[in-house]
Amino acid sequence: MLQARLVASPPAQAVLAWGRKPSAAKAERLAQQLGLPLLRAEDGFLRSFGTGADFPALSVVLDSQGIYYDCTGPSDLEALLASDQDVLTDATDSAIALLLEHGLSKYNHAPNAKLRHGEERSHPPSNRVLVLDQTWGDMSVLYGAANEATFARMLQAAIEENPGADICVKTHPEVSDGRKRGYLGGVKAMELPQGGKVRLLLEPMSPIGLLQQVDRVYVATSGMGFEALLCGKAVRCFGLPWYAGWGVTQDEQHCPRRTRERSVRELFAAAYVHYSHYLNPTTHEQGSIFDVMHWLVGQRRMSGLA
Repeated sequence: MLQARLVASPPAQAVLAWGRKPSAAKAERLAQQLGLPLLRAEDGFLRSFGTGADFPALSVVLDSQGIYYDCTGPSDLEALLASDQDVLTDATDSAIALLLEHGLSKYNHAPNAKLRHGEERSHPPSNRVLVLDQTWGDMSVLYGAANEATFARMLQAAIEENPGADICVKTHPEVSDGRKRGYLGGVKAMELPQGGKVRLLLEPMSPIGLLQQVDRVYVATSGMGFEALLCGKAVRCFGLPWYAGWGVTQDEQHCPRRTRERSVRELFAAAYVHYSHYLNPTTHEQGSIFDVMHWLVGQRRMSGLA
């Protein structure tokens, strides 16, 4: 992806770590011992068709200062957004349009599904609110100023602030299939005293397709919160994800390094175009965001999801 030459021996130019995982501590120590810069890598925002090792990442991000989901310190993405640089490119609007048209997300194997109204209703609710759960111990939660109490407070706020609404709690796919636990795993479907109800969404659903069916989104640090912004939804953040603090979300917390306003288009250009590196899935050479997007569209079409 970097068009770099692979060498089998020193001199190395940097030490590579994977995000903020515990395994990164060894890389940090090695970089300090060798006096070399440390780079952190993570999956990109358009990762692959499916999840897991059977679907290698088609995009990665590299960061020389931190990593985008760690609000405890600066990152290259945050520094770019905080600068005066014009981040918009000719690719910005066409890439956003392609993403929304085909419902592309980090993972792309889930079907488009309609939210059911329920047998007791003859018409849709006037308001649908989406509350996004995440996997327990996710790095973006641990380093995004959130914890178990954050999720409980977020759900309670969604219920209190939206009387009569359907409160849809979406579990993470790895929680739904039993591989991991979530922060809202103990929530039960229930009728609410002021009308409306709490509903659990356990089945796989295309993130963009789901977001287009709701009115408001409550999030701790999930990347789906930014996709909700792309869909034109109001987003309230209870943690500090990378897209919070720039004037496009309703924020419960404040990051003193994020002092300027950025549009959703600018956030997309900075994260998806400038900050991300793409692999052309066909040639296995460095590619562009459009190489990956068009390939994912083809994968969804061949799987009968388009």
